[in-house]
Amino acid sequence: MKLILKIPAIIIFLITIQYRVQSQDLVRLIAVEICNCVDTIENMDSLEAKIDRCFPESFETVMNLLDEEIQERLDEAKLEEIIDGVYNNLLNYCPKIKIFILNEKEKTYYKMSDSEKAKEYYFSGNKAFEAGDYKTAQKQYQKAIKEDPGWVLPYDNLGLTYRKSDKYKKAVKCFEKSLKIFPEGWIALQNQAAAYTFLNNYIYAMNNYDMLINLYPDNPEGYFGMARILVLIKDYENALVYAFRSHKMYLENKSEHSKDSEQLLSMIYERLKEQNKESMFFDKAKQFGVNIILNQIP
Repeated sequence: MKLILKIPAIIIFLITIQYRVQSQDLVRLIAVEICNCVDTIENMDSLEAKIDRCFPESFETVMNLLDEEIQERLDEAKLEEIIDGVYNNLLNYCPKIKIFILNEKEKTYYKMSDSEKAKEYYFSGNKAFEAGDYKTAQKQYQKAIKEDPGWVLPYDNLGLTYRKSDKYKKAVKCFEKSLKIFPEGWIALQNQAAAYTFLNNYIYAMNNYDMLINLYPDNPEGYFGMARILVLIKDYENALVYAFRSHKMYLENKSEHSKDSEQLLSMIYERLKEQNKESMFFDKAKQFGVNIILNQIP
């Protein structure tokens, strides 16, 4: 039974009438169709089996929408490019698959080590960290890493001790090692971005926050961090969007961090007011459904 692809008529018009089709358009349409085809996801094996089944069906469905003349223009190299594009971008067009895979990776990389000795050093490091004894914590985490070099958590915590000790370059390198093991690790991405910020390396910090937002759109830290960087580079208009998004998420989560985002918003308001753009502030507040009273802004 052939699947029915639900896409806007305007896209079909652009493809079949104007004879103008881009590879990224086909990649997106095929990826969305695969996402529609994959219903429930029980485990990684079932997901792989469903993608193997859905891919050819979805590919055929989208190809059948194309005019014959356009199909003839798609040579073998172009088709391979489209297929690679679908595999490389499937997670971007299918949030449910992305969430499942990230959850599975977290279970794999954020679990305890099988090495009892590594765990012993790790917990000892945590105890020292909580006591503010960062030098001892660093030694313990380094010993844990030596016992189990493929364990992510000691790298992350070691990086945190360096951040707390104002050793930001060492922190960056430590989180880099963590990300080599688990490239999507939110702990390393978030804290490395903070370390980059202290080093005034705003481009790298923004790259990290951008990845964090893309991978974990429900995590307000990515938006808040991006807003802070944009304020530092005096891009207040774009900072406003990220700041309001993070503030709304903090409020919804009843997080104490809402005080931080409120303070950041106050700062942005002052800068916009200096530019006679304070109306923009309240327009965005209305857009995000956040109540902001003028006399509450310093």
